[in-house]
Amino acid sequence: MASDFPPLAIRIWMHKLKKGAAQPALVLQRSLLNFMSPEAANISVANATERGILKPKAAGGRAKRLTFTFCQKVSSLPNSTSDLYCFECHLPGVVKKCASCQRSFHEDCQRKDPEKPNYSVPSDKGQPHRFPISESDEPKSNTENLKDRQTLTPMPLLDHNSNINKDSLATPELLKHESLEWDDDVFFVSEHKGARQRKQARIKNEHHTSLDSDEGSDLERCTHCRLLTLAALHNPPQLDKQELSRLLRYSWDKHYSWISIDVTMYMAKHWNDRDKSLVKRILFKTKILGLNDIERNIEAEKYTYLTEFLMDLLDLQHNIAVFFGTKSVEYNATKWLIRDISHDIREIRRCPDCYRYSNEASHSDLWFAKPCLQRHELVFAKQTGFPPWPAKVMSVSKRQPIKYDVRFFGGTHSRALISERDITPIESDLQSHIKPRNSRALNAALRELECHMMLSHYSASLFGFHADPTIAENLIKVALSHCMETKEPPTHGKRGRPSTPATPSAAKRRRLNVTAPNTPSPVPIRGISDSVTYDNLTAEIVKANEELLKCQSKLTAAEKKLTQVKRKQWCYHCLEEALFPCCFTASYCSAECQRRDKKRHQATCRVNH
Repeated sequence: MASDFPPLAIRIWMHKLKKGAAQPALVLQRSLLNFMSPEAANISVANATERGILKPKAAGGRAKRLTFTFCQKVSSLPNSTSDLYCFECHLPGVVKKCASCQRSFHEDCQRKDPEKPNYSVPSDKGQPHRFPISESDEPKSNTENLKDRQTLTPMPLLDHNSNINKDSLATPELLKHESLEWDDDVFFVSEHKGARQRKQARIKNEHHTSLDSDEGSDLERCTHCRLLTLAALHNPPQLDKQELSRLLRYSWDKHYSWISIDVTMYMAKHWNDRDKSLVKRILFKTKILGLNDIERNIEAEKYTYLTEFLMDLLDLQHNIAVFFGTKSVEYNATKWLIRDISHDIREIRRCPDCYRYSNEASHSDLWFAKPCLQRHELVFAKQTGFPPWPAKVMSVSKRQPIKYDVRFFGGTHSRALISERDITPIESDLQSHIKPRNSRALNAALRELECHMMLSHYSASLFGFHADPTIAENLIKVALSHCMETKEPPTHGKRGRPSTPATPSAAKRRRLNVTAPNTPSPVPIRGISDSVTYDNLTAEIVKANEELLKCQSKLTAAEKKLTQVKRKQWCYHCLEEALFPCCFTASYCSAECQRRDKKRHQATCRVNH
């Protein structure tokens, strides 16, 4: 059938038929044998001839062999109103047109969840510093895992958004694997999930009929259009286009190198304009999106929602799969690209501020102390071999046993999965946790925690994307000046392992008071009296900033004056400004000073008098 024509045959044949060249049918069939069976190659040539893509052309000379060439009139090629290849599996067949666009899909390939791919996501096994981005609808077999590892095995990367404590890499439960078992919403230790409501009996009425029809109509559209309807719902609030562009730039710069070449790059390198227009007419019904196009969209701030960026990546993946084939290295690389960028998208949805602060960590040592617009619960998390450590809760698993994805204060701000029994809410009085036997690292983490608690009393907008960085840095400096100093533990004698407090029982944890994120109660902080208000601290910071600017202007003037003074010469006798030099080693302001200094200078003078 004509609908069974494999799209990758066009790219293979173009190298033999470019610029109007002609080849026998047998040569065209043999060129496809590395990608399909002889029977499928024979059918491909027949289908291409039937669709008018290949035109017979008699060879010159005595031997009248029948050869084939590409149709030279692009306008005469069949023009379908929809894509002939499935947007999910990227293969031909009996496809169904999307109700809202030109894309098509097989009914069996339609995704249940538009954000979950229906192929096996590349595994992060053997890569301790990387997390899988999405989970496929079906479990992945062992043979597919082995195949993916053999196809592409990138070097382990460590960034601020996915780093893990190196000392705990041997324990697989500490690695974060994203799946449907994780909540993007903040869940507090003192809270408990509500009991599932009893399912109501299904009664056929108008309400259920309308719901069923809506669900059915959603499956009539492709993944691209389904994602578009969820774009505003899944986008973080108060995330404008300018900030979104900055966050996407961070993610794109880290992961775009997965793809070394796309469709537009390949065609520009190998073919002329006529051959390129021919391939576009045969294979593609939508714009051929490339790496440079996505780069320009980020720079021009064209993305309003995170989902729009993901949609462009899916179009890029579809174009590469149709052009290079679903078994090519180029298509496999798109799986890794979407896997990594989808993880960043989840992190941005969870907390845009945390993602931005971590990528701007080189500009500030205390980026983790800055408060986010979405407040995170503060807890003490206990790991094997370490005392309870202050941390922020990033997300919580849905299923039993409940585990907390936490990020620790201090050091590299690593992340880990901690069981519910090892999580304790942070009490308001931090002094009870400051002990002489604490290690220097723990005291530094507690100091950063205290700074974070102090800064949390300010509006998060003072540290936001559009905030003045000078004011934010001044606030951090003022907070640090009132925080406790890191104390060195005693070094005499052999230091034993710090004792670990017993983990409180579940009943005790329920009795602990944990403040809600939207109505934070004042936390008493050592060194600041209750009478110090937000307005007083703001005025103090503004005044300090003005004094700093004045000192900077005075310092600039002094440095300029010092530079001018260094260029002058001074009298060796009276230290006034010199008017003439005697020799290389001495200068004088007048002849009288030169005469008075003659007795001393005569022995070393290099000028013959």
